Amino acid sequence: MRTLRTAVPATLALLLATLCQAGPAPQQPKLIVAIAVDQFSANLFEQYRSHFTGGLKRLAEQGVVFPNGYQSHAATETCPGHSTLLTGRHPSATGIIANNWLDPVSGKSVYCVQDASNPVPGRKDQGRGPANLRASTLGEWLKQANPASRVFGVSGKDRAAITLTGHNPDGVFWWDDELGFNTSVPQGSTERERLAPVARFNRELLARWRRNAPAWKPAAARCLQLRGAHRYGALTVEHGLPPPGGSAAPGEPFSLQGAPLQQKWFRASPGLDRITLELAGQLLDRYQLGRGAAPDLLAVSLSATDYIGHRYGNQGPEMCDQIAQLDAMLAPFLEKLAGLKVPVIVVLTADHGSIDAAERVAERALPARRIDPAALVASVSHAVKAQLSLEFEPLAGDGQQLLIAARVQDPALRQGISDAALTLLRKQPQVYAAFSAQEVAHTVVPPGKPADELTLAERLAESYDAQRSGDLFVVFRPYVTLGLASGPGDAIAGHGSPWNYDRRVPILLWWPGAAGFEQSLPVETVDIAPTLAALSGLPLPEVDGRCLDLDRGAADSCVVILR
Repeated sequence: MRTLRTAVPATLALLLATLCQAGPAPQQPKLIVAIAVDQFSANLFEQYRSHFTGGLKRLAEQGVVFPNGYQSHAATETCPGHSTLLTGRHPSATGIIANNWLDPVSGKSVYCVQDASNPVPGRKDQGRGPANLRASTLGEWLKQANPASRVFGVSGKDRAAITLTGHNPDGVFWWDDELGFNTSVPQGSTERERLAPVARFNRELLARWRRNAPAWKPAAARCLQLRGAHRYGALTVEHGLPPPGGSAAPGEPFSLQGAPLQQKWFRASPGLDRITLELAGQLLDRYQLGRGAAPDLLAVSLSATDYIGHRYGNQGPEMCDQIAQLDAMLAPFLEKLAGLKVPVIVVLTADHGSIDAAERVAERALPARRIDPAALVASVSHAVKAQLSLEFEPLAGDGQQLLIAARVQDPALRQGISDAALTLLRKQPQVYAAFSAQEVAHTVVPPGKPADELTLAERLAESYDAQRSGDLFVVFRPYVTLGLASGPGDAIAGHGSPWNYDRRVPILLWWPGAAGFEQSLPVETVDIAPTLAALSGLPLPEVDGRCLDLDRGAADSCVVILR
């Protein structure tokens, strides 16, 4: 366990801070704002950094900048990535090993935040909650230290909001294409009270949209030079601003309830982030966050970058304009936080990175391609079935994790299936490496090893859970995209690999009056929670990360004076 540096007298700590710091260090915050920009890779941050003029500029020029942050594990998806941000734990400890995984016993797919004990209003048999999250979060640590602390989360995605806020937040909300911002209803509460913080917002949003239907209004003229048609397998995409179908048609009646197809474009537009930040601002005001007797946490996950990246890739006009609009809309939000005149600290990072569409990457010097993972799994399973004279398909999975059929109870047969499958997988031209669960389970990551130097087995080990992970792990060659693009809305680009383009994300910390600095050496997203805990004077449970000293002078912001 990596722990914080503690136990220096308060007077000595104050003296050191006064004498040694080279700029205003962050105060003990009354409000912590954690912002996750879904699929905001370090590559995107670097590509557009010189164009920032708004909120991202403020964070990058006035705050503490770690341009080489890492989601150091292999499972670079939304749910695992978000689970690391405010727990300080890798997915191996959070239990959130993927967005979905196959239950080893039943063989059924498990969604990372499915939770029957927390029904969702208007969504029959769709419970959502933190039951699968095995680690505690910063919000829970705040409440343990002082029950008066408030914890709220808002996102375009349920899995992002839930894994950021953890267990028993005061409110957690996510976008529903048909119902507006929705939530779940824990036992002992009612739909009315759980939806109360967003009910008026949803009504007013719908009324506004009925008067003036939402539309993607381009903000950056420089992005227009990226327009044009491109073919991705069987799918042709006409890239433009706004994208075709990227707004409600003129005169088209707009509603939420009962018209789901009408709004499918909206989540893959800057509009989703705009209303998410609007709601976050209203929660700040409604609950006077940061102005109570105890420190509060507001967790905001902005999902549009991810939806746009999947739908259009990240090197077209759509992503160019999205980053420009994100930069612009963050400016008033940060100004609002500064205007509270209370000690506040903001952290902005991402749950994972991404790669552009394989076809476009292949046109630009690198040997990228896309494959059908279902076909690969079926092919290997059929071959093992024939080789061992089995009467059933022995393997299932998503291509990256394969599960041996639960009906195989004999250890010798299970080992035979594993050995045969690994041999076949390692011969596949697009497979870089394949590992058994035993190999991954016995891999130990040396303490303090830099994230960018971890071996593949070590990256997989940080994502491994003995009760939830598969029996075989497959690592595809760099620049391989899993999945075929075949129709509108399909993923033409994605993420999920253990390669650095999917692991590397920026980590930016800012507070009003900050005299920041930049550190280009690698840090990890699991370092965020212990860093914020130190600033808040909180004792830590076991974590995988370390505290990052945000004081640019000789003083140490990781020295915790326990109160």
